[in-house]
Amino acid sequence: MSKALSYQPLLDIGLNGLNTQDNSTSLDPSYLTQAENIVLKESGRIALRKGFKQKVAPNSAAEPINSLIEHKDQGTNKIFASHGTSIYTVDFTTPAGAFPSSGADVKHTVANSTGDWEYVNFNNRLHCVHANMIPQRYDGSYPSGFKWSTYFNTTLINMAGHLSATATTITVDSTVGFPYNGYIIIGDEVIFYTGLTGTTFTGCTRGVNGTAAAPTNDEHQDNTLVETYGIPLDVKAEFKPSCAMGYYGRIWCGGVAGKEDILYYSNLLDGDDFLNGDAGFISLRTVWGTDEIIAIAPFYGKLVIFGKNNIVIYSQPDRVTTVSAFSDSNFGLDEVIKGIGLVNRDSVQAIGDDLVFLSTTGLRSLARTTEKDKLPLTDLSINVKDTLIRHVSQSSNVTSVYVETEGIYILTFENLNITYVFDFKHITPNAAPRVTTWVFNNDREPASMAYTETYGLLVGQKDGSLAGYEGYYDKDLAGASTFTSSSYTSKFSTIWIDLLGGGYVIASLLKRLFMVIEGGSGATLGLKWYKDYNPYPSTTTSILLNPTTTGIVNLFGSSTSLYGPITVTTTTAGSFVTGTFYSIASVGNTSFTSIGASANTVGVVFKATGAGSGNGTGVSHAHTTALHTAACTYAPLYGPKEYRTALTGSAKNLKISISIESNGYDASLQNMTLLHKQGKIR
Repeated sequence: MSKALSYQPLLDIGLNGLNTQDNSTSLDPSYLTQAENIVLKESGRIALRKGFKQKVAPNSAAEPINSLIEHKDQGTNKIFASHGTSIYTVDFTTPAGAFPSSGADVKHTVANSTGDWEYVNFNNRLHCVHANMIPQRYDGSYPSGFKWSTYFNTTLINMAGHLSATATTITVDSTVGFPYNGYIIIGDEVIFYTGLTGTTFTGCTRGVNGTAAAPTNDEHQDNTLVETYGIPLDVKAEFKPSCAMGYYGRIWCGGVAGKEDILYYSNLLDGDDFLNGDAGFISLRTVWGTDEIIAIAPFYGKLVIFGKNNIVIYSQPDRVTTVSAFSDSNFGLDEVIKGIGLVNRDSVQAIGDDLVFLSTTGLRSLARTTEKDKLPLTDLSINVKDTLIRHVSQSSNVTSVYVETEGIYILTFENLNITYVFDFKHITPNAAPRVTTWVFNNDREPASMAYTETYGLLVGQKDGSLAGYEGYYDKDLAGASTFTSSSYTSKFSTIWIDLLGGGYVIASLLKRLFMVIEGGSGATLGLKWYKDYNPYPSTTTSILLNPTTTGIVNLFGSSTSLYGPITVTTTTAGSFVTGTFYSIASVGNTSFTSIGASANTVGVVFKATGAGSGNGTGVSHAHTTALHTAACTYAPLYGPKEYRTALTGSAKNLKISISIESNGYDASLQNMTLLHKQGKIR
């Protein structure tokens, strides 16, 4: 007697993402053993990741974009990016020349830097720190040529005789690197200046901060040293922090060479002054022993200091005043977490009420307890733990970003070309975000990332480009407007599926696989299946995705129809219908302004407020053939479609692997069902 066919729906296929940690024979189908170049939608459906579409062409040196930030400069959002030894104000209007070759305001060069800056937006200025470099700052309110400056700089008096006690202009060798206004010190005298030229400090107020103006015939003579005032006296020219944070009304920084365990903080609301007022420092030597500061971050009203091997948390940092003296006893050490530290400064991201960071033992977060008094560590990479730890041991060159609109934390190992995507929209049964991975071709992998108001996710690529996260091709820009579209392959594999629910001695005869896939028009799906833990798969079965459409392709710019079946008509002034929209076709002697247009210019769209008069004409649709040519179409929607393919042979356990080559369209797997029947005992 023949056996009945068994239908085995694979419910919630891939819902919990990648799991390389557990034995694949013990997992349920909600996990995947491979998840490359895919994302998991809120519904849990497996879908193609979006592509990286370059917005600017690679820089001339093809150097990686090692850091980038969005900064609001005088009300305008600008993107600052660094490659090589320079920080650039990116010009997106000239994609082929987006990284200016010259200009003090748009290209700032710092000798021996590598582009690995950490940027801090604080009090309308952009502050930049880099290991073994004096911090830099950008202030767009300063005059052209003076927008960039350094935290600490020196020059020499350049004048005959000596500087009088009443002089308000001080001539020096050069003011390059000094801020447009601020404080300098000559000998023991502190001077405030309000402006500068290339060789003079102007508008000087002498003898400030309790110091005396230089008396006649004092030491303020030619070649006397002039220094920036406001940097801690114990470091001065060696004040080169590797990390910084702007929060709680101050800039906090650390990782200064030779003083790696000291946290410095600026005067309140003054990110330039680390010496006066209530600026100060905190030594962590007695707190964590021997360690060095790697990163600083705010967390739920607390100050978190990451070391290589420890984490220190201070409470109520908004109440700090001066070194070793605090205005409120509530400020102070809150917790020390020993034995777990930070791999890389750029892995730290705030996600809601949590702080996520990469340690040598995996991706972790400081998750508060219900009482919110202590901060226990949570392992977020438990499903890929060993694999991630191996990658950490191979390279610590990582960058990360949190994409709030997608709910994903992206962590990239640039040197290894592996990107982990932790999806916080869905938490797996073991309390971790689900994980997928991305890989890239042609050096498109991220070298830096930033989530911006203007462009959403912006990626600084290894090949020296800036790209957005959009479409379903990886698009490379050559020159100003020529794109090359490259497909990428998304791959995922199921766990080992027990076909008969524990019947380990009875094989199943494989019959058919049903898949419902939405979208992917024109893409090719490759299907392989593995039987009974055999490492060698079946021959790949190719399936062309050709979903049905729910719309009709129409033209925008036809000479007879500007939008599908709508016929374009030309109307002469005097016959305009009140309340109807027109596009000016010819001006003639008609004053379109009087009937609703904003300007008498061909192509301007207006809403008729009356019939009008004159011999000008308007066309009956807002689209113009100049902007919407006859070749310009709008695409229909591609709905779901069921695909069926025959399976051959027999097996007790089955693993299915699917690859989809992107073709410019989104594609997602809706469900999957196996059809098989009981076979022989074996």
